[in-house]
Amino acid sequence: MVIINADYFDGKTSRRWPVTLVVSHDAVAVSGEEITFEVAVSAIKISPRLAGMPRRIEFADGAVAVTQDNDSVDSAFNLAGRRTLAHRLESHYGFIVLALVLTIATCWAGYRYGVPWVAREVAVRLPPHIEVNLAQEGLKALDKLVFKPTQLSATRRENLAQIFSELHHATQQSDAVRLEFRDGGWIGANAFALPGGIVVMTDQLVALMASDDQIAAVLAHEMGHVRHRHSLRYVLQDSIIALAAMAIYGDASAVAGIAVTLPTALLHAHYSRDFEREADSDAFELLKNTGRSPRELGLALAVLEAGKNKQDAKSGEKNTELDSNNKQLTQKLSYLSSHPATQERIEAAENAARDINHNERMKF
Repeated sequence: MVIINADYFDGKTSRRWPVTLVVSHDAVAVSGEEITFEVAVSAIKISPRLAGMPRRIEFADGAVAVTQDNDSVDSAFNLAGRRTLAHRLESHYGFIVLALVLTIATCWAGYRYGVPWVAREVAVRLPPHIEVNLAQEGLKALDKLVFKPTQLSATRRENLAQIFSELHHATQQSDAVRLEFRDGGWIGANAFALPGGIVVMTDQLVALMASDDQIAAVLAHEMGHVRHRHSLRYVLQDSIIALAAMAIYGDASAVAGIAVTLPTALLHAHYSRDFEREADSDAFELLKNTGRSPRELGLALAVLEAGKNKQDAKSGEKNTELDSNNKQLTQKLSYLSSHPATQERIEAAENAARDINHNERMKF
């Protein structure tokens, strides 16, 4: 005989009655204030044991007795050797640690690989007009917050637009693209690709480059970002909630919420090395197909690096806190801040140029 203290609920009201269950070989006697009855053991149902959770002893009429005395329940109903898998697992610290490690690993893998994969799939399936609207809204916001109207002459803009058109023609891509010129103001020499095929180049970057071929190299690199939809994928990855809504519900209208954060996301964008390699690889091929050397991209990066170092040195001569903050902000928003491993990319450009020269010599 085993005695179990429990709380009894009749299934008809919310009232709780403290009761005592006396379990014999084949019967359970329940007694308490205003409650006295006996039922066969075979007529009740007992919930499985799980950690320290209360056990439920359910009766045929819908009533239930709830108890924290798990050991007595197991002993009374001969359940000690019939533990559930969940109870066995949670009873071993090794399994708990393993489960924690697996949970952390799964979350990390989902963030590292799952989110970029979903972002890529959403980007290639997003209706073009939504991508274009996103880019236009983002450019409007940038014009209000950052940019000023370009100071380049109409002739200079026309010449650069011709180079851009030549590069686009060489890509043999049918997607529409557009080159926009802006005075970069406090962000200085910069260029980036918006979703929807819009490439923005600042007057300061045009002035910094030593030749039009170097400008063409920068544009070719940005076209690589356009082709692979890197900016859209980056913004989607950075907007996990909106991305999840689109992935789960197929609600493309969620993109509207991303437009608000687009300017900040793009100006602070730190593309992955894979994104940069893809864009650089496209640029090398594009430069070769338009009669230019991939070395031009390396030279352009070197010029930008030198300009950044010069600006850093100039900022370092000022010691006020405001100037220090401005220096940090300028560094963070510089063109190279969003394009990591500059020296590695310069070397890749040199190698690509040597490969082309070697292949041309082999033809003769």
